[in-house]
Amino acid sequence: MERKNNYDDWRRDWRARFLTLDRDALCRKLPWLRQTEAGLVVRYFIWDVVLDWETGAPSAPVELQLYDEMNILTLLWYCKEGAARSGEFVPFDRLPHAAPYGPAFRRGNLETLAASFAGRPRDLERALLALGGRKLPTGDVGYEIEVFPDFPMQVLFWDGDDEFPAQANLLFDKTCTDFIHVESVVTIASQAEVWLERLAANAAPGSGRG
Repeated sequence: MERKNNYDDWRRDWRARFLTLDRDALCRKLPWLRQTEAGLVVRYFIWDVVLDWETGAPSAPVELQLYDEMNILTLLWYCKEGAARSGEFVPFDRLPHAAPYGPAFRRGNLETLAASFAGRPRDLERALLALGGRKLPTGDVGYEIEVFPDFPMQVLFWDGDDEFPAQANLLFDKTCTDFIHVESVVTIASQAEVWLERLAANAAPGSGRG
């Protein structure tokens, strides 16, 4: 018997959830959303993603992975009435209910990001700029990017040397879990890293430390 594809089920179930949402109520919670005849337009990083009104399927200028789609759909499902950014950034483990996930986040996100761009700060900077980043006066490389409007994330990176390995941190607005479930913040961070790697792959050869 053919094995059931859990990912396809997951995608189908979440698209079905999207189709049950009250469009007007959703746009009141997230005023930056746009309704068109084709579907709901969601700004995700630097791209406009359109969710079809009939199927919930996304279309975008780039090829989205499953977890990109899940980031969008869980935002629409979990966003609370009155959610608003605070302007205060905190590390992941200081978000509400995030502490149990903190060690895994450090290993799976922060250490991975640091290792990926060790010796390549200029590649990371180019990738962050390509992702619409705004430069910050922190770290060897520090930028703020918007995952969604009103959902910023700060990416901070310190390159390594002979004594210390490269380090990275990701900071989030302290109220971001009013917009999305805390576990989805992990997925958002992971997909941001996926896109940074993709964009860095287009960096000029030999950029590195330079």
